[in-house]
Amino acid sequence: MAPSRPRPPLGVIFWYAWAVLLLAITGLLLPKIIAFVDVSEKAPFSVLGLVMMGELAVVFFGITVAMQRKRVARGFTVFIAMLPAPILAGLIPVLLDMEPDAASGWAALFLPLGLVLSVLLIIGLRRPAALAWFNED
Repeated sequence: MAPSRPRPPLGVIFWYAWAVLLLAITGLLLPKIIAFVDVSEKAPFSVLGLVMMGELAVVFFGITVAMQRKRVARGFTVFIAMLPAPILAGLIPVLLDMEPDAASGWAALFLPLGLVLSVLLIIGLRRPAALAWFNED
């Protein structure tokens, strides 16, 4: 009989939910990210595209090391937990090409929500049970 794995702490479970939601948001917005041109029509890349590909790499690597319970995941999880405010308040209005009034209203609504979500995730990840969860070398 295989030994059963212990259940992850609540802060880690909520972080996994945020990381998967972040991947879903990025996946749904990927066509807009690819089509977004911020420098020139002739440029082979956009700065936003480079930033989003970096974000995807960090999230995929963070999820991978978190699933393996590696110590390095502590830093990655906290970094990824800081992404709700910029993703929810800043990225979505830019990609959906909102009018300035609508974008400022969106940011006014989702910036505090993103900050609260970030604080709750970081508090959950900094608790002793969550820190002890990432114990593999």
